[in-house]
Amino acid sequence: MSNSIKKTVQIILVFAIGAAFLYFVFKETNWEDLWQKFLITNYWWISVGLVISIFSHWLRAKRAVLLYEAIGYKISTTNSFHAVIIGYFINYFIPRGGEVSRCAALYKTDGFPVEKSLGTVITERIVDMILLVVVVGLVFILQFDLIYTYIETNLGKSQTNTGNNSIKIYLIIAVALVFVLLFLLRKNISKLPLYGVIKEKIIGFLDGLLSIKQLKKPTLFIVYSIGIWLCYIVMMYVCFLSLDATASLTFAQSLTVFAMGSIAMIIPAPGAGAGTYHFAVMQGLLLFGVSQADGIAYATIVHAAQMLLFFVIGPISSIFVLRNKKIH
Repeated sequence: MSNSIKKTVQIILVFAIGAAFLYFVFKETNWEDLWQKFLITNYWWISVGLVISIFSHWLRAKRAVLLYEAIGYKISTTNSFHAVIIGYFINYFIPRGGEVSRCAALYKTDGFPVEKSLGTVITERIVDMILLVVVVGLVFILQFDLIYTYIETNLGKSQTNTGNNSIKIYLIIAVALVFVLLFLLRKNISKLPLYGVIKEKIIGFLDGLLSIKQLKKPTLFIVYSIGIWLCYIVMMYVCFLSLDATASLTFAQSLTVFAMGSIAMIIPAPGAGAGTYHFAVMQGLLLFGVSQADGIAYATIVHAAQMLLFFVIGPISSIFVLRNKKIH
């Protein structure tokens, strides 16, 4: 199967996932009622939430600068910020395409090699995943009884597949054979022109990935990381105040809904989580007695507000990069 066919299949699959979730979420929606909820929403709180969101991206840009400095590249916070914004903006069109776009922006403005900056992005993702696990752990501690009841009520027992062990064994054998074959042919492979190119790219990627070990200001890196995630959670809590149905929810409850929404964002879907985010947030709000209609309204309003924000500042950041590019 050619690369173009593989990419086409991946794109179709991603859009199918998003479409399936969107259909499930909105299939019984009363659109007139949803529109009325849009009209009575207090957009002052949504605006405050968006300001907090922008601040979190500024912190992300500053955190990234620390990683760049660790591997010998001095990038301004401004350039880093615009690259971050471009990354989020592109994600609305190409799921997971934002990472590469962000790195390409830094290459244009600062000549920062893409493979190195991509390594730092992966490092950020690992740190963010660790913090997400911490948040999920806090949620289980704070809402254990509620979550246990929900799982027991809604999820059935998983069925075991008798062929699983055999499949695992075959996979292990296949991987082992590949490694043995590569080892036996290592001298011939090292003579190929493509080998040198790939080796250079891998070294650059690992250099960026291991940048966290060379941080000059590790404490500040941790502070920025925690600050980013606090902004995310506070944003969700502030946006709760925009609707009467969610205004009475507590900060701890917002933490639960945030965790569920964040986990859903891991699933590749078009429109930066369109469908998956709506479903997860709606389910999270159901835990605390918010109706499905109100949960869908909240998720739709917040997701749409974020999308509109990036559709405004994304092009601005793109223009900034084009006007300040050094690499043509």
